Amino acid sequence: MSSSRKLFLLILLSPFQVALGQDLGQVDIKGALEKRLKFIFSDEKIAKTQVGVEVFSLSRQEFLFRMGQDLPLSPASAIKVLTGLVALKRLGPDFVFKTEVLVDGPIVNGVLQGNIYLKGGGDPSLVTERLYLMVSDLSRFEIKKVTGNIIVDDWTFDQVLYDPVRIPTKTDRAYNAPVGGISFNYNTTTVYFRPGIEKGAPVKVFVEPDTGFIEVVNTAKTSKRGGSYKVVASRTEGKGKDIIRVTGEMPEGLSEQRSYFNVTSPIQYVGSAFRSMAEKSGIQFVGKEILHREVPASAKKLTTLDSLPLREIVTLMNKFSNNFIADTLIKTLGRELKGAPGTMKKGIEVLWEESTRLNINSAGFNVVSGSGLTRENRMTAHQFVMLMNAAYWDFDVLPELLSSLPIAGKDGTLRSRLKGTSANGRLRAKTGSIDGVSSLVGIVQSKGGELLAFAVLMNDKSKVPGSMHPWQNYFGQALADFNRKVPLTERPDPIPPTLDSAKDSEADAPTENSGPRSTYD
Repeated sequence: MSSSRKLFLLILLSPFQVALGQDLGQVDIKGALEKRLKFIFSDEKIAKTQVGVEVFSLSRQEFLFRMGQDLPLSPASAIKVLTGLVALKRLGPDFVFKTEVLVDGPIVNGVLQGNIYLKGGGDPSLVTERLYLMVSDLSRFEIKKVTGNIIVDDWTFDQVLYDPVRIPTKTDRAYNAPVGGISFNYNTTTVYFRPGIEKGAPVKVFVEPDTGFIEVVNTAKTSKRGGSYKVVASRTEGKGKDIIRVTGEMPEGLSEQRSYFNVTSPIQYVGSAFRSMAEKSGIQFVGKEILHREVPASAKKLTTLDSLPLREIVTLMNKFSNNFIADTLIKTLGRELKGAPGTMKKGIEVLWEESTRLNINSAGFNVVSGSGLTRENRMTAHQFVMLMNAAYWDFDVLPELLSSLPIAGKDGTLRSRLKGTSANGRLRAKTGSIDGVSSLVGIVQSKGGELLAFAVLMNDKSKVPGSMHPWQNYFGQALADFNRKVPLTERPDPIPPTLDSAKDSEADAPTENSGPRSTYD
């Protein structure tokens, strides 16, 4: 039995566990929870912060706390809960994307007399290891030379690489990666820096993956031991390639550092990676170009690579708040349910239609982005909680959705939060952060065995997202402590400062497959 199904079995049994522990003093117990939460959110430090909160017992189908629950607020990346749920529901947990390799000429004595084509299916999980598997499949065709060029077909999606409602920026950071019909390594690259062997020596710079698409221009030098790290790197667009420019200083003895960047051309990036891997496997290319064209109807298919199943892709999206995956899923929903090519507009229409079916498309609902990298989305805490309740009653969705959420103190964007508290390992939630916005939406198992769905949305233009974490942490701790047999005190136990920090839980860092977390979660 899969871990997600075991988790669902526990969830299924939770109402019976709670029923066994019913207590006649539950009204007072509920009142004690309300006092604790009111105490937390009445702090004068957030007096000017817009706050929407709702807590709902999934086990008893009962509201436990509501404050500003109908206030439409920006949820940032918490919207990915909706994107993930709709994708799982409409496409199915086992849905896979397909990437094809085709040719337009015969293979004679190991020579492909023509072009080789990469036809994308929108796979957001096409990373180095998986592209290598596809190249490896070609060995069975004993191709040693290709007389033509590499041609990339990405017309399964439209040619709009950036969602027009994204927060306006031309940043080169990984969270702002373009979304194409064929993509590689989340359309991002990782650059590593190490000090030289002595003071004055060039800083060592490594690009991963090294496909030949990215050129490094490095003027950074090694400085004396104990100095400050002053390396600055940026990505610019060149002719048929990207350029990473590195300046500044790195002190002797400092451990390896790294930065993450998006790429400007998914077509050139995946084509370069394919050629690099194919050449290493012994295939010679006479043609040197990587072209952008549709596959002709007469082309012959050699091999197809299936993506990871959708359930695993949704997990990568939610654990690490990956904007690229979210936008890809929106375009895929549009393609599968509205017809090719996939577009953001079509996908958002599907999101709205499903929200209406789930009865959460009520007053204040306004969703224009599935990733949350926008200031235009609006949802209420009540709508999020009802979304979680709809998932709770859907056997096909809940195990996969719940397994995809970050676990407090354990992984994803919650790995550094709520450690050492009762919520550690028991609270699963999607975070959301853009400037002036912080949110937390998910499910927690209380000490009394109850499953509680919750949403807390906080909007304040004067605050950075991390500065709003402490109130959410105390909130999560209170829900985890909830027990109908033991009333909560009004004041919470202090959370140690090191565990209640404003550390950016959405820092630019990789998934296990070198994909980016979002700086804006």
